[in-house]
Amino acid sequence: MTVVPTGAGSVQVRPRDFPSNGGGLCQKGWTSAALLTSPARLTTPLVRVDGRLRPTTWDHALDLVADRIRAVRAEHGPDAIGVFGGGGLTNEKSYLLGKFARVAVGTSQIDYNGRFCMSSAAAAGMRAFGMDRGLPFPMTDLADADAVLLAGANPAETMPPFLRHLARAIDTHGLIVVDPRRTPTAAKAALHLQLAPGTDLALALGILHATVADGHVDREYVEERTNGFAETWRQTAAWWPERVERITGVAAADQRRAAAMLAEARNAYVLTARGSEQHANGVDTVTAWINLALALGLPGTPGSGYGCLTGQGNGQGGREHGPRPEPSRFASARARLPPARARPARQGERWRRSRRCRAARPRVAPHA
Repeated sequence: MTVVPTGAGSVQVRPRDFPSNGGGLCQKGWTSAALLTSPARLTTPLVRVDGRLRPTTWDHALDLVADRIRAVRAEHGPDAIGVFGGGGLTNEKSYLLGKFARVAVGTSQIDYNGRFCMSSAAAAGMRAFGMDRGLPFPMTDLADADAVLLAGANPAETMPPFLRHLARAIDTHGLIVVDPRRTPTAAKAALHLQLAPGTDLALALGILHATVADGHVDREYVEERTNGFAETWRQTAAWWPERVERITGVAAADQRRAAAMLAEARNAYVLTARGSEQHANGVDTVTAWINLALALGLPGTPGSGYGCLTGQGNGQGGREHGPRPEPSRFASARARLPPARARPARQGERWRRSRRCRAARPRVAPHA
């Protein structure tokens, strides 16, 4: 967006014609300028003196913070200082925050709010692909999709500019929405899978079962570019659509229809978001959706794929440009996940298309 001065100290926000938003803004963008004149906005640093916050200069405030950091580090060591970032920071700010923590302060105690937001998707991505890439294709690619399964997101309310990228899928009756609520996004779907809360994993397994049983699996893709699919099917075989219907409330016919819509589309995507991830079994739930995409041959195929919608404007940049903790701190936890395996690329084949993905085994939810 562009901020334009209008005189008398006020500004106006105007949308910028950018590929991701197409010249649109969400409500947060349109009203962002109001923060500049809010009476609750701090315009000067405050320092606590005798129990009360008092205004001070920027030089004094910054010197005070720097002195306290040096004193704590000298007395307790650098890991006594923690740094916490967020997905609202730009790539450049995230990078500098990481350098500040690791180089200036010397602490390993750095994290960001994505730990509570997208960690399930990150772990599932590492399990299946050996990397965490969130949305691994340009958002504009979705504009050519004939079918999109959207699990656990309501972009019609949370990020309206994104919805225009789903216009083709909506117009061609190819949008599938997985959500317990009848949201504005679900109202635009050709198929709303209105599952009972907490049964996301069972539904993903039911649709995967229908994909296999109804002959929609891309056998050549699975054979050449995945590992572990037979093991995955042994787990999924117990979750036939009729059984899943009793657990989730989603009709078996609708589960089969979802599988067919994705399989018959020329370009198809499976997208997950917070509604699928923020469960006690969130890693397994996202893994099951990824396995569905792999069974259909979507990841790495031009015009199709799997992706995870970020929860903030730069959730992916926050993970990749500084605030994410050092991987070595989580090596023991990561080692317990099934590893991804790769084989050398074929001559002339793009890297992302030659990489073999692991169809990881989902631990089955305790539903009977």
